[in-house]
Amino acid sequence: MLQIEATGLSETGPHRETNEDSIGAFAPDEMPGAERKGYLYVVADGMGGHLAGEVASATAVSTLRDEYYAAGGHSRIEPALRRAVQAANLRVHNLGQRHAEYRSMGTTLTTVALVGDCGYIAHVGDSRAYHWRDGHLSLLTSDHSEAAELVRMRILKPERFHDHPGRNVLTRTIGSALISRPDFIRQPLAPGDRFLLCSDGLWSEVDDAEIAEVVADCAPAEACRTLIDLVLARGCPDNASLEVVHVLTVQHDEQPASSRMGWLSGMFGRGGPRSPG
Repeated sequence: MLQIEATGLSETGPHRETNEDSIGAFAPDEMPGAERKGYLYVVADGMGGHLAGEVASATAVSTLRDEYYAAGGHSRIEPALRRAVQAANLRVHNLGQRHAEYRSMGTTLTTVALVGDCGYIAHVGDSRAYHWRDGHLSLLTSDHSEAAELVRMRILKPERFHDHPGRNVLTRTIGSALISRPDFIRQPLAPGDRFLLCSDGLWSEVDDAEIAEVVADCAPAEACRTLIDLVLARGCPDNASLEVVHVLTVQHDEQPASSRMGWLSGMFGRGGPRSPG
């Protein structure tokens, strides 16, 4: 049986009046008939005009949850997650089109569904998903920002990424276009695995070595508090949010891996750890 221990925390920060981040943690027993869908964790960092970022991130999280666990939704995990992300994008996009005060709003969205012996990650924007195992922290996602694109094209050196003005200019968001372009990644699970989902308000202030040390040594609630305290101590100018998830036991699926991967494996290829930026 898959057993999880998890905690999330979201902090407005000392320099912001509102918190435009939203987080979510959902268990299958909270959703009638959704036992096969596993656990779902999400971090979204909204952007836009007056309260629009807050609306965008909260709408994306709630729509993702409702669509992913919908009784009439797809029974396979990857198609269900893909449909849920697209539904979240369409909902945010339509709100922006219908209400002038929301016209410029959008949000990042990074989510992981833990089912059986596999984690399924969907990602749009520059919120991140990290995976820790046996003392090693891996960044699973690639930022969708101008600076990150320049690093991938080898135009910008990685060590200059954090100071580049394009670091905060996103190339993909939920709600900015009618069809979103999420990345999908699979991560096999083992007992003792840890996942961290976080907004850029956290990873811009706390480096990977510090994240690895805290995630390795602390239970989820303590890890969340410790990392947020580090962010606050450094005067973070942004909201900061995270979900820390520990995998205690894994439920091995008797189906062959190829049958569980579904048709998305043909479209997106096998996911795996990615380099920062």
